[in-house]
This record gives sequence, C-alpha cells and structure tokens, in this order.
Amino acid sequence: MREANKNAASDQWDALFAQFEHWLEQSPKNVHAYAEVELLWGKVEEPVKQQARQAQSNDDRKKPKNQITPRRRGYMRPVIVSAIAACLLLFVGLGTGTYPAVKGMFDDTFIYAQHSVLTNALPDGSVIKLNAESAVSIDFDADTRSIDLVSGEAWFEVAHDTQRPFVVHTKFGDVTALGTVFNISSDKDQVTVSLEEGKVAVDWSTGGPDEVGSNNKKHVTLLAGEATTLSSRGAGKRTHFDRVATTAWRKGKMVFYQTPLSDVIDVLNTYHEGHIMAVNPKLSEMSVSGVFRTDDIDQVIEAIEGTLSIQVVRLGNYMILLI
Repeated sequence: MREANKNAASDQWDALFAQFEHWLEQSPKNVHAYAEVELLWGKVEEPVKQQARQAQSNDDRKKPKNQITPRRRGYMRPVIVSAIAACLLLFVGLGTGTYPAVKGMFDDTFIYAQHSVLTNALPDGSVIKLNAESAVSIDFDADTRSIDLVSGEAWFEVAHDTQRPFVVHTKFGDVTALGTVFNISSDKDQVTVSLEEGKVAVDWSTGGPDEVGSNNKKHVTLLAGEATTLSSRGAGKRTHFDRVATTAWRKGKMVFYQTPLSDVIDVLNTYHEGHIMAVNPKLSEMSVSGVFRTDDIDQVIEAIEGTLSIQVVRLGNYMILLI
C-alpha cells in the first residue's frame, strides 16, 4: 500500500485493499506481524488518504463537467476499513497482551495465558491454572515457594510442604498456604481470594501508609468455602462464595447475572483474539444474564444482539462493534 503506483486506477486499489483484508483474516499471526511492521514504518493513514485523493482527482478530471459524480461506495469502503484497521492493529498487536506474551518466550519463570485457560505444573508438584489474560511470576528454590500474581485470575492446587509455605503475592497483600486449593482474582480495585479446600492466611499490605478510611483489618484466616477481599482499604470480611460462578472459567464457562454490558465486554475481550467495543455509551447501562462458553464468543454476541436489540458490525474477524 505504501509503495504502490500513485497513478493506479481505483479498481486496482480496490483489489489491493481486498487482498490486504483477506490476508489479515488468515491468522492472528498476520495481525501481529502487520502491527510490528506498522510500528517501524509509521502510520499508513496519510498515504492511504493521499492515494484516495489522487484517485478521486484522476476520475474527476475524466468526467464531463456537468455530470454528477456518483458515490463511490466500492472504493471508499476499503479505504475506511483500512484506516480503522491501522488503528485497530496497533491496539491489538501492540496492546497490553504483547509485552507479557514476549516476556514469556524468554523468561521460564514467567507464565502468561493470552486468550484461553492455561494449566501448568510447578516444580514442587503443585498445579496452577491461569485464566485468559492472566500472568504470574514464579520464584522457587530450596527454601521458598513464591508466586507473584501479575494480573488476572489464577487457581492453585498446592502440594503439601511444611518446610516451605506457598505464598502468592498480590498488589494488595499476600496469601499463604501449606497444602490447599484456592482461587485468586485480581482487578484494578481489589483482589478476591476464594478457598475451596484447606486453610490459608490472607495478609493485607499496600507497601505504604494506611489509606484514610481504611478498615484497619490486616489479617484474615480462611477456611474451606470462605472468601475475602484485599484492597487499598484493607482486608474484607469473611464471606461464603458462589462456587459455580467462581469455578466456571476452569470449566470453559462464563456466568453472567444481570452483569453490566461494559463488564461483559471486558470479559469477552480476554477470550477474543480481536477487540469488541460498544460504540454507543448508553449500551453500557444494559445488563446481560446467562451461561456461555469461553471458546464460542460468537454465541455470546448473537445472544446479546438478539435479546438487547443491539446491532453488531464486524470489521474482518478482529473488530466487533456494538451499536
């Protein structure tokens, strides 16, 4: 597109853009590859606009002065799509998922699950499952079993070892166990710890002075079936958690109950190789309920479109707009 003949006819540009879109749809690797080249070569938006103006100008000169120029939908569509694709590819290919994916290639202690659940056996015989868009860093030696939950959600089945407590570090505190089964979910506001078996100690620590309005609670001991939260304000109370909803992701399911559409979209994007977004801000006020498969995002989109009367616009296989 950058090096094509500036004087090429519009039908040749149509064919070029069609080939480009078809190539993008062949594989996610093509999307990432193009995004990397885009970063090195610079944006193609201005060259595309220049070619569009040039082609339009050439055609205008060929037409009689009194003739009305018809709207060139066939040509403008690929131009617009390509301009949007350029922005999208930078977002998808070089977004938040690129760094952890690359880091995981070169660091054996760093584990990252991109768009699906990942199961990994740890050196001590423990097992960890990572939800989509989740990452952990492992530090195991003769005296230490330490995990940093970098982002997302993880489930741990801890091998019993009285000499080496199993410690998971989060941004709001630590979870310590000897031999147990538990789930930790982290978002920007809080960390949720849900204990399925055994016993764990949950300790709050923010690495700084206590926040004003803190609940001053810094330690909670959980028994099987209990959960608590950690946030900048301290540790929450012990509560009982919904096992079906908490364990659903490990069974390839998503459970929504009157969940705001904005939150549903966030979850869908963790399992989708492209990007889903609501164009109309008012759509975020709608809610979704249902149980869906994590490996069939189209099923969820179809359900949302059918029940909420939302129009779905697809730009290739990677961009889905809810209007």
